[in-house]
Amino acid sequence: MTGEAPTSLAEIAHLVLAVVGALEDASGHLGELDSVAGDGDHGLTMAEAARGVRAKLAAEPPRDLVALLDMVANEFAQAGGAMGAIAYVLVEAVGHAGAEMKGALSAAEVAQLLAVAQDAVTEFGGAQPGDKTIIDSINAARTAASESAGGDASAVEALRQAARGARRGADATAGMIARVGRSSRLGEISRGTVDPGAESFAIAMEALAATYAGEHSES
Repeated sequence: MTGEAPTSLAEIAHLVLAVVGALEDASGHLGELDSVAGDGDHGLTMAEAARGVRAKLAAEPPRDLVALLDMVANEFAQAGGAMGAIAYVLVEAVGHAGAEMKGALSAAEVAQLLAVAQDAVTEFGGAQPGDKTIIDSINAARTAASESAGGDASAVEALRQAARGARRGADATAGMIARVGRSSRLGEISRGTVDPGAESFAIAMEALAATYAGEHSES
């Protein structure tokens, strides 16, 4: 276990900036993935949302966690596209669940928040694991975090394992045929490319885990 301090609003804002920055940096890559089955705007959506989040944080610092994540969710929604809507649903659900948690983040809470994310996105779009969507990455992250929490790990380690799981889940979508969404119309042609939503989630989790670990030393 660790002696992690309670997570402050300033730290959460820093984590948000790390995540949106990573997504913006990957916007070209994400656009290329999306161009296989979509209109290639996925990366542009991520970059626009990132710029919006940075601008709002600089101009109107939020008063609490709910206000912060409501702002992030709204910036993704305003950026548009299918991923903007999915990100809105995910961030809103996780934000409101996280607001109920007090004190230092635990491994069990990491797993719980990923479960909330998966349930919210599944309810919104109907996708299940194996459908070649963001759910494949979220589900793998959730499973990895749950296994880590069962072993009495720290939040740092749970996030690291979740990020590794998210990456495995995203990479696995390259071997899948899309079953929901616009790319499902392509059938076998959809196989061979990583789903851009799953890739975005993996990138976000990797940035989140790395940044959180940098701010919390393990003992």
